[in-house]
Amino acid sequence: MKLTTQKRLAAGILEVGENKVWFDSFRLDEIKQAITKQDIKDLIKDKAIRIRPGTKKPVKVKRARRGQGRIKISVVTRKRDYMNRIRKMRRYVKDEVEAGRMSKELAYQVRKFAKAGQFKNLRQAKEYVKLKK
Repeated sequence: MKLTTQKRLAAGILEVGENKVWFDSFRLDEIKQAITKQDIKDLIKDKAIRIRPGTKKPVKVKRARRGQGRIKISVVTRKRDYMNRIRKMRRYVKDEVEAGRMSKELAYQVRKFAKAGQFKNLRQAKEYVKLKK
């Protein structure tokens, strides 16, 4: 007595695996005659077909999340910010050297630090120059 089709249909309706479907052994003749989904649904309603005890599908628990998650910042925006920042610093260094207020060695050092990202903004670069003078 093969009941593979009935088991497959019941598994699909109950949303469990075929191994987790249980047939009432006293009503196997009824189950064998059920060939449509509606027949299987009726047998499930009459409890001739059930899910094996202890093997129910786990319920997914929604958990509270904190924060705003990851914010995507485009590469173009980061590059544009870097370009604006570095250009200001280089212009400042160039003007200071031309005016004679900064040595070329210090200017070289400030430019390298700026390129490496040591300074967040022009104000920090100016403070560094003030300390080194």
